[in-house]
Amino acid sequence: MLALAFLLLCSSAHADLYRWVDPESGSVKLSNSPPPWYERGGGPAVELIPYAAPRARPAAADPFAPPSVGVLQARWREELLAFSSQPTRERLQSLALLNAELDKADPAGARRRQDEVSSIQRRTQK
Repeated sequence: MLALAFLLLCSSAHADLYRWVDPESGSVKLSNSPPPWYERGGGPAVELIPYAAPRARPAAADPFAPPSVGVLQARWREELLAFSSQPTRERLQSLALLNAELDKADPAGARRRQDEVSSIQRRTQK
């Protein structure tokens, strides 16, 4: 019996809203039931605001979660291209840090990345 009463209370929460300006006070009134003149007319204009079910919000991303492999690979490629155009010690250190992070996240791609770095180093030495 208690569950039935709870269900009835919850179902009444999905109601339209009615909005109008009170002619006596000039204040805006909101109600889930229409004012007395709504059906017969003759009073101030009433705006019907239909009920819209709330949309589910996407879950917030964990700010402390490690970046995905795809994000790391994109950053690594950018850094590799930057290093190939301007080889500096700072870029090499940044590339090495990204490479170590990627090796943890994607150990299977370590050999491929090493081959790419070696290829870039051979081209820059010529």
